Amino acid sequence: MSAQRNAILKPGSGSQRGAALMIMLVILVVGVAAILVNSLTAASIQTARQEQTSAVLAQAKAALIGYAVTYGDTHSGQVPGYLPCPDYGGGNPEGSAEPVCGSQDVSVIGRLPWVTLDVSTLRDGDGECLWYAVSGTYKNNPKTGLMNWDTNGQFQVYSADGTQLANQVVAVIFAPGAVVSGQNRAGTVAPICGGNYTASNYLDNDTVHGINNSNVATGNFIQGSSTGNVNDQMVFITRQDIWNAIQKRTDFQPRNPTNPSLPNFNNPLVNLTQQVALCLANYGNNNRPNDNYSLPWAAQLSLSDYSVDTNYNDTYGLLAGRVPYLVGTARSTTGNTLGNLMTTGSCGASWASVDPWWNNWKDHLFYAVSQTYRPTGYTDQYCGTCVHVNSSGNYAGVVMFAGPRLSTQTRANKSVITDYLESSNSTNVSAGSGSGNYTSSPASSTFNDTVCVINPNNYWTHQDLTVNCL
Repeated sequence: MSAQRNAILKPGSGSQRGAALMIMLVILVVGVAAILVNSLTAASIQTARQEQTSAVLAQAKAALIGYAVTYGDTHSGQVPGYLPCPDYGGGNPEGSAEPVCGSQDVSVIGRLPWVTLDVSTLRDGDGECLWYAVSGTYKNNPKTGLMNWDTNGQFQVYSADGTQLANQVVAVIFAPGAVVSGQNRAGTVAPICGGNYTASNYLDNDTVHGINNSNVATGNFIQGSSTGNVNDQMVFITRQDIWNAIQKRTDFQPRNPTNPSLPNFNNPLVNLTQQVALCLANYGNNNRPNDNYSLPWAAQLSLSDYSVDTNYNDTYGLLAGRVPYLVGTARSTTGNTLGNLMTTGSCGASWASVDPWWNNWKDHLFYAVSQTYRPTGYTDQYCGTCVHVNSSGNYAGVVMFAGPRLSTQTRANKSVITDYLESSNSTNVSAGSGSGNYTSSPASSTFNDTVCVINPNNYWTHQDLTVNCL
């Protein structure tokens, strides 16, 4: 009893136990707080890195679209739409696009050419410079056969779970992220960005979905996560991204901004249509022995390769089809001294500025010659059986340019005329009509053809054929 009482009354024992508990509690709180702070710090760092990556990817995409939209402005004698080659260490200054990259229509991959794009050395959240793949159909050298708003990309892109996001993509921009197992980013060949030009050392291989981002030949690319063995972050550019931006230019509006009832001749495609019609009229005006003003036959709708000028050959008896480039069939009848039709020599000096547009957009042009102005011998011409537009007028011929594809059109097959022309224009051209009633109307969701007519010569005063765009 005495011992128990002494134990109970032992001075300081209770306060010591309380202090010990207090110390343990403080240690626990400090530990939890440290873990929480470290967790929050790691999350904040990761968020900042992701924000940095997203920002530079968006900046790179905007710079590439701007390059394509202004390509014709910065490269004399060229049309818009082209993207630069990447930088893959071919001997040019770091950050500059390769002057030539591979073969025609073959896609390539490398680092983003930030110098060519006039941007800074864009780095992702892990400090790596961006990479870039460009479709062979959109790279600027060597160029594809036809660069226009129907030119498709060659890439397919997928989300991290393997779901396809888009096809016919024209370019992909990558943030490679931190190094993953098996990659070696050592090297001094890129002193500013650091490392080397071996794509597989930066872009990852998703073995689960069978997509290797470093293998441009497959045309397949997949989004990674910010962590893990596939951590590539990417954005992509579609054909629509580029051409929607181009069509917002004031000089690409099809109708006159102040008078929509008239064409906008500042639009290079409207100007092309007019110049083609003038060239055809010039051919007819050169057929003037005995007052003959006959126009050439049309070219076939279906061609083996729509990018080759000489495939656009006039065909005997064909009153409606594509605009001819070679007119030897008509010349054998009329003896016209002009050579190939769509050249500066045949069409005049103004054709030089139009020629790049013809080279890339000729698959969008269609033509009908009236029955009366078909190629004949040396007989007088006057409008007996001629073509009409909107149920009025008598015209020697009509030239039509097909606008952007409508929601009902696919243009998967260039010989399908309804994928290009609308209303009576498609039916008359399909029928090869030399007396049809064609249509002209302001652009809408169901019609966007540009129409220029070749007016008949004045039979009594022997005035030349003229052109008017409606």
